[in-house]
Amino acid sequence: MSAALPADYTASMLATEAANRDHVTGFVARNGGSPALVAHTAALRLYLRVPHFLTEWVTEPRRRAAVARALAMDIVAMKLLDDLMDDDTGLDRVELACLCLHLHLTALREMCALATDARAVTDLLEHDFTKVCTGQIHTKSHRARNLDEWCANASTYGATFLGCYGSLSAICGRQETSAAPARRFAEAFGTIITIADDLTDYDRNGEREGNLGHLMRTGDVPARDVEALLERLRARALDAVREQPASSRLVPVIGLYTDDVRDRLLPRHLVH
Repeated sequence: MSAALPADYTASMLATEAANRDHVTGFVARNGGSPALVAHTAALRLYLRVPHFLTEWVTEPRRRAAVARALAMDIVAMKLLDDLMDDDTGLDRVELACLCLHLHLTALREMCALATDARAVTDLLEHDFTKVCTGQIHTKSHRARNLDEWCANASTYGATFLGCYGSLSAICGRQETSAAPARRFAEAFGTIITIADDLTDYDRNGEREGNLGHLMRTGDVPARDVEALLERLRARALDAVREQPASSRLVPVIGLYTDDVRDRLLPRHLVH
């Protein structure tokens, strides 16, 4: 996926991903994680990479790296919580629970230390994860039957989730004036990723009820409507990153990920 990006951007992105991977896996290994869990966290490439995108608004290199590491720890913690709920990894559930909590609390301490106002971090997390958690509960019992319902569900576990980390990147990077565009980018980008996950999980995990790929295959959601949604999300993300010069390097990233969903994943679910 990185081949279409400028070479210098690809190099910096992969360097951030590698640094985040070393930071997170080192923490997991030091705190009782089995080799299987260490390997699992090391393989979470997008989760370790996305902090590079979210921190484009942070202009001081050392602070940016520190913010990216803290975000990566918390994002991986939430991924381990998701693995625990789904119970589909074969990993020890006690390990998942304990390392999830330990990663989250350590990341929270690091984010609070980075921010000018620690209360801004905790207030944001409380507000956004109330929405994420109640949304997850609702989604499990109210599966989407059309695109509007799918978008409503995705707004909690996709848009709000990544949007929270977009806001946190600006708060912890002490670029508070960038919080709004960083969040708008993250919400749109998070929904694009959620579309990709749903279309992939149709085959990878056999998801059906409420799955976007399934809704397309049953004719409940026309492919043209999903493509139109992708284009609206692309426009929102681009509008956000073009507000400030510091984030302009995200333009090809948005194009690459959106085009991949449209051109590679969407055609697999077309109704013939």
